[in-house]
Amino acid sequence: MLSLDKAVVGNKVRCICDFPGIPMDTIGLIVQDYGTGIMVAWDLSDRPLPDMTPAEIGEMYAVNPKCPLRDGFDKETELDFLEAVEA
Repeated sequence: MLSLDKAVVGNKVRCICDFPGIPMDTIGLIVQDYGTGIMVAWDLSDRPLPDMTPAEIGEMYAVNPKCPLRDGFDKETELDFLEAVEA
């Protein structure tokens, strides 16, 4: 489970279960904190993370919704689907 102190923009996470379009063990980057939750951009083989800052990746969604794939996670109920990836 991802702890709140690790749920910080710029930290990498791993998905510890399968989601539609996101296989278990996929690595993602926290690109936004919207108070009650975080937004994770996934590093997928067919849609890799670009070489940009987390904020720039977050802004990319409005311009091109296909790159990268992002999912929101509620801080109170959904952080147990993620774990921190140590650098």
